Amino acid sequence: LEDGCRRNNMRINGLPENHESLNPVKFIAELFSKIIGEDFKSDPESSLLHMWMEYYKNDLKKATIELKNELKKDNKDKETRLFKRFDVNFKGMLEKLVEHIEETKSKLKMLADQINDVTDQLEDVKQGLADRVETAEQLASNADEKATAAYSECKKLGDRLAVLEEGCRRNNIRIEGIPEKRESSSSSPVKFAVELLSKIIGDDFKLDIEIATAYRTNRPSTFKPRSFIVRFERLRCKLDVMALLRHKQEIIFENNLIHIFPDFSPSTAAKRTAYIDIKKLLRKADIKYSLLYPIKLKVEVQDQYYIFLSKEETEKELKKLFPTLF
Repeated sequence: LEDGCRRNNMRINGLPENHESLNPVKFIAELFSKIIGEDFKSDPESSLLHMWMEYYKNDLKKATIELKNELKKDNKDKETRLFKRFDVNFKGMLEKLVEHIEETKSKLKMLADQINDVTDQLEDVKQGLADRVETAEQLASNADEKATAAYSECKKLGDRLAVLEEGCRRNNIRIEGIPEKRESSSSSPVKFAVELLSKIIGDDFKLDIEIATAYRTNRPSTFKPRSFIVRFERLRCKLDVMALLRHKQEIIFENNLIHIFPDFSPSTAAKRTAYIDIKKLLRKADIKYSLLYPIKLKVEVQDQYYIFLSKEETEKELKKLFPTLF
């Protein structure tokens, strides 16, 4: 078999090294052409060159196929190696990723636990605040109730105090316009009060009228003299004096214009003072009126009497009765 494979071959000895390295087929053709001469080219198909070319052509194909196979094998090996390397790297990355995910999950769990703790604490604080708010609202409600009750009680006490104060003042009259220290010329303020009323009222004044005390108010003023208070022993005496004074248009004492009226508490006096403008209009219109105790205005219209309990009610009703009054 080996000889059969070698039957188409020939061996050439004595050739220097590396002469055929560039193109062995071309080198052999040139060699035989020089050795054989023109007969070598006359029948190329039967020539040794053709035989060598065919031989090398098959070897070339075979070498090409082998090279392709080797390349395929190398490519497969490279692919296998790359795949293995990629697989190893990818597995390493996956392991690190899984490890990182597990670490993140652990941290998230810790964070979730902390959030749950904070949530529980917030719920406790919220519940505590709700309890405190409820307690505060209850206390506020109780305080409102107590304040309302206290206000109601204070109002009752105030009303009772006002009644008591008015009761204490019911036997008093208040005199405005007497010069300061005028009463000091008499032996006592009581004696001065008797002399004053006797001169003002005249012969109708009863000497047996009993005066309990007389004094100035405690509030000195630089603009006008202090009020002079006269207290009678009995209410009847006061009413008799006021009835006698009611007919006096103007009261002049030692060239001083004075005013005498019942002694009221400051709150009642302020409420009665609110009628001043209305009384001026009624006097100007020549309409009869009288201010009743404590703050009631009585108006006479064509033999009919109207009693009003407040300034606002008086203005409203008088506008209906006398449209041109205001």
